[in-house]
Amino acid sequence: MKRTKKSSWFSRHRASAAVSILLAFVFVIVGLFTVLRVQTRVQESAVRQRGIHSLRLLVADSSAGLKPDTVARSKAEKFFLLQTMKKYEGQLLRFRFMEGFDLKNLKRRFVGQVQGPGMEHLHDLAARAVVRQGPVVEFDTTEKNNPRLVLALPLPTGDVGIVVRPVDVPPPPAPWLGIFLLLGLAIVLAVVLPPRWAPLGAGGLMALGGALLFAGYRMTTLGSDFAIMGQGFTGLTKGYFPLAWLTLSLVLLGVAALWATGHVGRFFATIKQNRIAYTYILPAMAGMLVLVLLPFAIGLGLGFMNHCNGQFQFIGLSNFWEILSGGGSSITNPLNFYFTLGVTLMWTFLNVFLHVSIGLSLALLLKDPALKMKGIYRVLLIIPWAMPNYITALMWKGMFQQQYGAINILLDNLGIGGISWFSSFWPAFMANVITNTWLGFPFMMVVSLGALQSIPGSLYEAAEVDGASKWQQFKHITLPLLRPALFPSIILGSIWTFNMFNVIYLVSGGEPGGGTDILITEAYQWAFKRGERYGLAAAYATLIFIVLILYSRAANKLSKASEDM
Repeated sequence: MKRTKKSSWFSRHRASAAVSILLAFVFVIVGLFTVLRVQTRVQESAVRQRGIHSLRLLVADSSAGLKPDTVARSKAEKFFLLQTMKKYEGQLLRFRFMEGFDLKNLKRRFVGQVQGPGMEHLHDLAARAVVRQGPVVEFDTTEKNNPRLVLALPLPTGDVGIVVRPVDVPPPPAPWLGIFLLLGLAIVLAVVLPPRWAPLGAGGLMALGGALLFAGYRMTTLGSDFAIMGQGFTGLTKGYFPLAWLTLSLVLLGVAALWATGHVGRFFATIKQNRIAYTYILPAMAGMLVLVLLPFAIGLGLGFMNHCNGQFQFIGLSNFWEILSGGGSSITNPLNFYFTLGVTLMWTFLNVFLHVSIGLSLALLLKDPALKMKGIYRVLLIIPWAMPNYITALMWKGMFQQQYGAINILLDNLGIGGISWFSSFWPAFMANVITNTWLGFPFMMVVSLGALQSIPGSLYEAAEVDGASKWQQFKHITLPLLRPALFPSIILGSIWTFNMFNVIYLVSGGEPGGGTDILITEAYQWAFKRGERYGLAAAYATLIFIVLILYSRAANKLSKASEDM
């Protein structure tokens, strides 16, 4: 009996120790990625400074002829001084060699225009430096044991200097002592603490200690590990690291807390009991994780960042505050969030109303037993839904064209006169609505037709015997029995319409002046048309998600309440 009890205790403790050590290793691996990135940044910075120094020496000396001592001090292998040609071919910059040397063989010189397969990369570096008006640094790692720095720098004279030199700066050392010390303490806690609380204790130690160690390492790579850890309190206020580490800590500590409350044990017991079913759905779960949950988490985190010159900086809730405060613009300005939200809600309500009313009306007509050639009508009416919506949107945009569009030609023939559809808000808005109505009513028609065919005909016969009119039959029989099928379709159609990017972007393009943009196209504008403000666009996407979640919950409660009536 004692042996069984002892074995059971060791079995339970071994499981908790394994979870604790796994959590600690996750923190260590993420920390090592941080160390690797810091090492690369520090090394790149040092090599860049040496490359700029070498380039300045060579530029200053090239006009008088390169001297051996200058070449030796520069430690460069190749040097190019390029002149930007004043004439442009299309939109591409062109350069020619003012000076070009292989510093290992000074007799080899480069002359003429920078062109040809061997010089394409050199030309691209020079063009990027001119456009950026700053240094462009690349590392050539084709030779793993002998990496090279390639630095392009625009000069005050309008020329571009390029230098190729060896990477002779070693990366800074990693704080191995602090890493192994934290990992050792986490293992000790995993063994000493009770099995139930061991993962929480080990994970908490690694979360706090690792944050201080790796945040401090981002501030300075010099000194002892304890001195680096002392810098951690300063490092926790810099950049995106606090948010990333806090997110990781909350996730892993949440797992540890679930272990302490027994949820993890019950979860694995359920998986073991239903392992065959979980094996079947594992590919779908993996796909959801990679294609949905991971991008969603990255987008959510991006909403707390600001993008500038290719760099992301943590700014907290500033993006959300800028959006919800209106961005300093009036409520009638299309750049104001509440104006765009109002347009989006009006767009969604009007479209869904038209989809349901037209779709249900056509379904009632197609259900009429006296109607002939129902099959042909069904095929014709489902064509708008079957065609790709971007093709349909482009077709309608062409028909709304002011001078040659089919709709204006028809209006002219009727004596009404053509309309400038995209020069003012209401015509442009209605053009979008007409296009999306054409795209959306077949879905509601198919759903309604399927639901109508499931209603027993005996109910209508009994109603006719009781003297009920057609309207009374529709009100008291058809609509209540259609409700279980229509409500989910309306919710789904509302979400689709709320995020209908293609129609807005392809038909009106947000014209006039962004007035017909909805929230999803506004987010696109901020990301790709207004200064690459990816953080603000991600914040817009997060707010869209919140609005749709609230709408879905309210609609589900309403549908359940209607079913209970």
